[in-house]
Amino acid sequence: MAEKHDIEEGEVIVPQSGPEREAIVRRLKRKLDLRLVPHLAILYLFNSLDRGNIGNARLAGLEKDTHLKGNDFYNALSFFYFGYTISQIPNMFILKKVTPAILVGVTMILWGVCSTSMAATKSYSGLVAARFFMGVFEAGIGPAAPVILSFFYLRHELARRTAMFYGSSTFAGAFGGLIAYGVATNLAHEKLAAWQLLFIIEGIPTIFLGFVTMYLLPNSPEKLEKWFVTPEEKQVAIERSRVGLNTDSSMLDKRQLFAAFKDYKNLFTCLVYIGLNIPLASYTSFLPTIVKLMGYTEAKAQLMTVPPYACAMVCVFAVCWNSDRTQRRGYHVAASASVACLGYILLISSSNIHANYAGACFVAMGLYPVVPLMLSWVANNNVGHTKRAVSVAMLNTFGQCFATVGTQIYKTQTAPRFFMGYGVCLAFTVVMIVFSLVLSLLLKRENARRDSEFGEPKPLTAEEQQEAIDNGIYDNHPSFRYYI
Repeated sequence: MAEKHDIEEGEVIVPQSGPEREAIVRRLKRKLDLRLVPHLAILYLFNSLDRGNIGNARLAGLEKDTHLKGNDFYNALSFFYFGYTISQIPNMFILKKVTPAILVGVTMILWGVCSTSMAATKSYSGLVAARFFMGVFEAGIGPAAPVILSFFYLRHELARRTAMFYGSSTFAGAFGGLIAYGVATNLAHEKLAAWQLLFIIEGIPTIFLGFVTMYLLPNSPEKLEKWFVTPEEKQVAIERSRVGLNTDSSMLDKRQLFAAFKDYKNLFTCLVYIGLNIPLASYTSFLPTIVKLMGYTEAKAQLMTVPPYACAMVCVFAVCWNSDRTQRRGYHVAASASVACLGYILLISSSNIHANYAGACFVAMGLYPVVPLMLSWVANNNVGHTKRAVSVAMLNTFGQCFATVGTQIYKTQTAPRFFMGYGVCLAFTVVMIVFSLVLSLLLKRENARRDSEFGEPKPLTAEEQQEAIDNGIYDNHPSFRYYI
C-alpha cells in the first residue's frame, strides 16, 4: 500500500515523447544513479569483503589459531556455498512477499553478525557454522539486486548499472588486501590476533549498513518518495518500469515458476554460470595464498592482491558499457572468458614469477565482467516478475552449487604450481565460451525467425506484456526480441 505522502499514479500527465520527456528521464536516471546504484554497490562491497576475507585471514594465522588440519580450511570454504545455494530460490519467493529494503537489510544484519562472530571462533566446527550461516544470509543481496535494478532501468541500461553494483566486488578485493596489509603491519592487540581484528573491522560496518538499508533503499517506482522525485519523474519511472517488462502484480505466479524451469535459455545460462563460478570461487579464496607462494612475504602478498582486482574493475565497467551500447551479451561473455583462458595458460606454462603474476591479473580481468553480463542477460530475456526472479535465482543456485568445486582444487600438496587447480579452471572457462556462443547463436536464429514471421519488432506495450503473462507465453510473444 502506498504511503500517505506518496504521489498517486495518474495524478500527473507527462509527455510520451519529445525534449520535455527526455529531460525528465535524464533527471530521473541521474537521481537513481546517485542513490540506488551506489547504495547497492556499497552493500555488495561489504558482501564481498565479508565473503572473501577468509583468504586474507589465512595468511594472518587463522589456520594455526583455530587448529585446522588437512582439508579443514577447504571444507570451511565449501560450507559457505552450501548455505548460499539452498537460500537462493527461497529468497526470491520472500522478495515477492516483503519489500526489497526489508529483505536486503535484515539479511545484511544477519550475515554481518556471522562475519563478526568468526573472530570468536576457536575451532573448525565454529568456523564451519559461521561460514554456513553467512552463506545463507548473503544470498539475500546477490540475486535480489539485479531484480531490483530491473524495476527502475530499461533493458539496454541494465548491464552498466549491474556492472556498477557488481564492480564493487573487485574494489572489495583490492580494498580487502589493503585492509589486511594495514592490520598485519600497523595494528597490534594484546588479546586479539590480526585475523580476528580483520573479521571485526569488516563485519561491524555491515551490521550498521543493514539497519540503514531497511529505511533508505528504494523499493519500486510506485513507492519513490516525494522528497526524492517530482510527480512527473515518478510517473515516468512507473511507465518505464512497465516498458521494462514489469507489469504483473501477482505475489507469486506458479505458471511463471514452472516456465522458468522449463525454459531452455535458463539451462544454457546456468551452464555458463557453472563454468564461471568454479574458477571465480577459487580465485577469490586462494589469490592471497597463490601470490604468497610466488615468493612474496605474507604482508607483501596481502598488498600484491590489490592490482589484479584494480585491473578487473576497469574491465568490468568497460566491457559492460560496450555490452549495453551494442546490446550484445553472449559475445562479450565469450571474449572476457578468453582473456581468463590466457591467464590460466600463463599460470600453467610458466614458472616465472612475473608471468604468473600477469596471468593472475588476466584471470581477474576475464572472470569478473562475466558476472554482471550474465545477471543482465537473464534479466533482459525473461518477461514477468516471478519468471525473472526465479531465473536469476536458478542461475545463482547452480553456479554457487558448483562453486564448492572451486574451493577444493587448490590442495596444499600441489603448491606452488597448482597444476590441478589451474587446469580445472581453464577447462571450465572453455565451457563458458562454448555455451555462451551456442546460446547467442540460438537466440539470434530465434530473433531472425520472428522477424521473418511477424515483421520488424516493436517495444511491448504494458497491455501486450500483461497479455503475454496472462496467456502464459512470456518472452515467446511475437513482438519480443532476445538480447544475444
